Amino acid sequence: MRTRRGTILAVALTALALTGCAENEPAPEETTMMTWEEAKAATQARELEIAALVPDDDVVNIDQNAKGGLFTCDETQHRWKGITTVRLVPGADAEALTKDMEEQVATLFPEGDFEVSNRRGITDKYVATVESPTTGEGYLFGEGQPETIVIDSYSVCFTLPAGTYPGGDF
Repeated sequence: MRTRRGTILAVALTALALTGCAENEPAPEETTMMTWEEAKAATQARELEIAALVPDDDVVNIDQNAKGGLFTCDETQHRWKGITTVRLVPGADAEALTKDMEEQVATLFPEGDFEVSNRRGITDKYVATVESPTTGEGYLFGEGQPETIVIDSYSVCFTLPAGTYPGGDF
C-alpha cells in the first residue's frame, strides 16, 4: 500500500510541477470567438506538433487524452486544458529531449506571439513553457513518469454557450 500511495503522490506532484502557477491571463481585448470544440481541437493539434519534435527513434508511442477539462479565465470565459504523453524508448534522456524540443518549438508558433521559458519543477525536473501573453494559450512540457515527456496544454479563452455547465469532461 505504501508503494501505491507513493506512486500516486509522485504522479500528483509531477502534474502540479508541469502545470505550475504562472499562467498568463489574457488581456480582455485579446479574447477569441472560438467555441470550446474549436479551442480544444486547435490545442490538441498543437500538442501533437510539439510531440512530433521528439525524434521518432526515441518514441514508443504518443498518447493524447481524448478528454480534458475547463478552467476559468475570468467571470465569463473558460479555457480547455489537456494532456499528451510521449512514451520514450528505454534509456532515452527525457531532459535532453525536452531541451531539444524547447530549442525547436519556436518554429511552430508565430514569431513574437509566444514566449518560451524554462524552470525546474518541484520535483527538480526540467520543464519548458511556451505561452502567449496576449491570448493565454500555453504549453508546458517535460519529464513526467520515467521515460515519458508530458505535454500539458491550455487553450485560448472562450465563452461557453448559455446554459453549458463547465464541470466534467470536455
